[in-house]
Amino acid sequence: MKNIDIIIPVYNAYEYTEECIKSILRTTDLTKHTLVLINDKSPDEKIQPMLEKYKNENEELNIVVLENEQNMGFVKTVNRGMQYSQNDVILLNSDTEVTKNWIEKIQECAYSNQYIATVTPLTNNGTICSVPNFGIDNELPKNMNLEEYAEMIEKISKSRYPELTTGNGFCMYIKRDVITKIGLFDDETFGKGYGEENDFCYRALDNGYTNVLCDNTFIYHKGTQSFKKENMTESRAALIDEHMKLLRGKHPIYVEKTDQFIANNPLRDIQENVKLNIDIYGKKKILYLVNEWKENMEMTGGTSLHIKDLILKNTQENIASFVLAPDENDLARFKLYLYTNEAGREIANFKTDIFQYGQIHNTNNSYRKMLEMLFDSFKFDILHVHHFLFQTFDAIDIAKKKEVYSIITLHDLYMICPSINMVYIDKFCENDTRKNCKKCLHDRLGVNSDILGSWRETCKVVLEKFDKIIVPSENTKMQYEKAYSNLNIEVVEHGVDVIEVKEADKKEKGTFDIAFVGAMAIHKGSNILKDLIKKNTNQKIKIHLFGKPNDEMLSKSTANYINHGPYTRGELPQLLIDNQIDLVCIFATWPETYSYTLTESYMAKVPVLTFDLGAVGDRVKKDGLGWTLEVNTDASKILEKIQEISVNKEEYQAKKEAFERYNFKTIAEMQEYYKKLYEAIPAKASLVNGYKFIDYKKIARDMEFDLYQANYGHLVHKYEKMRNTKAWRIAKKIKAKIRGK
Repeated sequence: MKNIDIIIPVYNAYEYTEECIKSILRTTDLTKHTLVLINDKSPDEKIQPMLEKYKNENEELNIVVLENEQNMGFVKTVNRGMQYSQNDVILLNSDTEVTKNWIEKIQECAYSNQYIATVTPLTNNGTICSVPNFGIDNELPKNMNLEEYAEMIEKISKSRYPELTTGNGFCMYIKRDVITKIGLFDDETFGKGYGEENDFCYRALDNGYTNVLCDNTFIYHKGTQSFKKENMTESRAALIDEHMKLLRGKHPIYVEKTDQFIANNPLRDIQENVKLNIDIYGKKKILYLVNEWKENMEMTGGTSLHIKDLILKNTQENIASFVLAPDENDLARFKLYLYTNEAGREIANFKTDIFQYGQIHNTNNSYRKMLEMLFDSFKFDILHVHHFLFQTFDAIDIAKKKEVYSIITLHDLYMICPSINMVYIDKFCENDTRKNCKKCLHDRLGVNSDILGSWRETCKVVLEKFDKIIVPSENTKMQYEKAYSNLNIEVVEHGVDVIEVKEADKKEKGTFDIAFVGAMAIHKGSNILKDLIKKNTNQKIKIHLFGKPNDEMLSKSTANYINHGPYTRGELPQLLIDNQIDLVCIFATWPETYSYTLTESYMAKVPVLTFDLGAVGDRVKKDGLGWTLEVNTDASKILEKIQEISVNKEEYQAKKEAFERYNFKTIAEMQEYYKKLYEAIPAKASLVNGYKFIDYKKIARDMEFDLYQANYGHLVHKYEKMRNTKAWRIAKKIKAKIRGK
């Protein structure tokens, strides 16, 4: 390693300068390199004695203290230092703090290519070299100290040393042979400061050299308030305007290239990787697999709602939750989301060829490659599968190979039959003598073989690989134990936030109002609802639907039937109260595993009539909050039961009163279980090692990998194309900052 002279111009800023010197003494071998401190005639009389003190206290180290006889200004002071030196130099602001191995890493970067002229490290406050947010003053992360932050940046860096149009003078390495070839800073033109390092870097470009970013090194730059526009004197602002015009006149091409650099922000991958690692630093990382994940989570199914409760209702202080789900508009494209608080963000998505070959997808090469990259990149501590639909079984094999703890929550019957709910035509197939599994799966999946036996053999092997199997109800556990022997299954009931409702004004009515609730498909009882509407001749019984119907007939209201349409999560209890519903009917034709709609009906304190089937039937019987009928009871018998309930006032009132004794299992109680479970699993690593967004181009060729950046919009290649976009406005703001406006 060549000897380097570290040149620090000093003008006042006593405390900042002292912290800067201390950081150099902690991190730098000054028996080999030299620290050159130049006091530019600081008005603060304490400055010179302080500099001399550090020199005298460290006589064995190479510390040089110079003092200008008169104030020369920043540029001439820097030039004095570069003239004093005969070595490569690092120009360092006195309001910086350097970090471990900084000088070695920066020099290694400088000599990675003979044509590199200048090197600038990453910082929190260095315009285009700033992380995690581009072009602005960033605070240090609250969850780590400076050395931890610098170490993190070093570990996650790919050390790609991207080219810059210009370096930044807060900390800039310059090779001696470049100084010899192109000269010092232009102190005649830029003598009073601003634009001098840009001019030097542009002259280096003229001579075929490059300026690069040392992206594995972080230097803390406190910055100064004095140059901000709101604190700037008119003369200073005028000087900056003048020097910007000089730069533009002298180097019009390079200034325009800098404008384009700012607009395009080719360093976005580095910034996003730093931001990502700040978010997850020191946290346990969990990958959730699910079959759907919508931006509007209020309009999604129970499985996704449960995961939302897990990751959003959690404190998130010690957990980073990653969700991998297919794109609802393109099931072969998978999106990866990160949640470290309630404001989750999409961090990447991948295109696979998962549906180009077979109909049943136990494995897929491009999907597996994507998963392996994610496991290698993020070093997940836990895999928690909530559904394999639209995905493959590769995740569990990768988890076992990498010794990642694995959990699967079974929300339906998919791992028993790929039909998911095991409804043949309109009835649960175990109770349907008409069933024909081969025909059913052909009609649903397009397969021509009798695959059910093979499916169950595969699923049993897959389930046995998991460290823990969870189901939301005893009935679901029973269904799986009937299908598979020797599985260790644990029941963990879902929790809910109890919705506060307002009692509506009671109006006189001569009807007994019943309601079907939820998305009304065949397996949810849509055929039963249609039959009830047809057969109901009792004008005192009025039927309601709260939910989205899948049948045109159910979308039209009639004299004894009202379609209220879809609702969002949490609205149902108040809707039931406002419409004075007397009885909720849940006639799913398959054994549901939990049912959020049942729970929300309970919140409105409305009794329930259902089949003695699945978790719904079990819960209603256990809770004593309604009535059950035998599975496949026809519409006529159901109407008879509704009539009986409507006239038996005493029994009905007893059911209503039972609600006062009912206690809901809360999300907090559910979270306590998962908190203990997750905490008991040892963490693997705290950093994302290897998730390099720069791999975008390579992966794009292989997998059409697309990276979305929420803060800056999509990458564009022409500044003009960004006009009036959010990215353009941010770029404009950054340009103004760099120009001092």
